[in-house]
Amino acid sequence: MRIFFGRVAPLAMCLGLAATASALAADSFSPSLEAYESSTQAAGSMAVPEAPVHFAGTFALDDADATAAPTAQSYWPLLYSTLIPGLGELTMGYEKRGIALMAAEVVAWTGYYKNHSDGMQERTDYEHYADLHWAESRWIDNFPNLCNNPQTVQDIEECGQASSGSGAWPGYIPYIPKDVDKQHYYENLGKYDWYISGWDDWDPNANPYAHQTDNRTTYRSMRRDSNQSLDHADNFLWLSVAARAFSIAETAIIIHGKRNDADGGGGGGTPISLRARPRGNSGGEVALEVKF
Repeated sequence: MRIFFGRVAPLAMCLGLAATASALAADSFSPSLEAYESSTQAAGSMAVPEAPVHFAGTFALDDADATAAPTAQSYWPLLYSTLIPGLGELTMGYEKRGIALMAAEVVAWTGYYKNHSDGMQERTDYEHYADLHWAESRWIDNFPNLCNNPQTVQDIEECGQASSGSGAWPGYIPYIPKDVDKQHYYENLGKYDWYISGWDDWDPNANPYAHQTDNRTTYRSMRRDSNQSLDHADNFLWLSVAARAFSIAETAIIIHGKRNDADGGGGGGTPISLRARPRGNSGGEVALEVKF
């Protein structure tokens, strides 16, 4: 009897739990007023909400946008910076740097053309001045007594070669005709005493000989002004070269950083600075400083 009770008790407990669940369900869901012949017919009449239109497609697009890797930076800005300093930075969104370098390029070429134009005009002026106040024939006729009555340029050349190294004034310098080397011709007229007798205000009868004349002094000043203007033009040209080199280097570093970011390398920007300082009275140096 005990064994029978032990087997029947679990069965009775399960039946009791099922009855309790049925009662709770009946309390929670009120019975329908309409009867159906089958459960399939009843289920078919239930309103089922429609799925959102394009729900899966929209979700897939949003997920793709969220996980898409950044586009790698192209190398085109390097070409832009090579052509015009600052243009590469400008196309990558670094407006202040780009505009500053482009302004430096404008200043450089403006300064170059202005000073080069002035220097070439001043060269034309001093060459015209020399043609008016210095003559080869006068140079030969009034040549100092170092040479014995020279009659030709060849006579002066032979005299000069014979006296070269003796320390005697005016000191031999080979003659270079204008049609052979125009630049050295005009340079030598004012630079060396060997040609002083060709100036129209030099007195061959003075004792002692004058080592300078007013016209020669004026001529040398004119040449100095021309050379300074041309030197300034070269300095502005070097400014353009420096701006372009800096722009290319900076653009390359920025591109490198952006491509690393696109590849997941991370890392922040590279601090870059341009340092300049004077050297002497008319020189200077520019340094590109990059801190890694």
